[in-house]
Amino acid sequence: DSEIYGGSNVGNLGGVEAEEIPWNGRSWSIAVRLPPLGALILKPGSV
Repeated sequence: DSEIYGGSNVGNLGGVEAEEIPWNGRSWSIAVRLPPLGALILKPGSV
């Protein structure tokens, strides 16, 4: 969503890191910034 391509320049600057902040029954969580009209689909992986 880079501004040079006409976007709003909203994003996570290349990545996010999990933090030990409980959320939704899990002990770790992440906070992500999505651009307007953006979507994020997460798929659980094997641990």
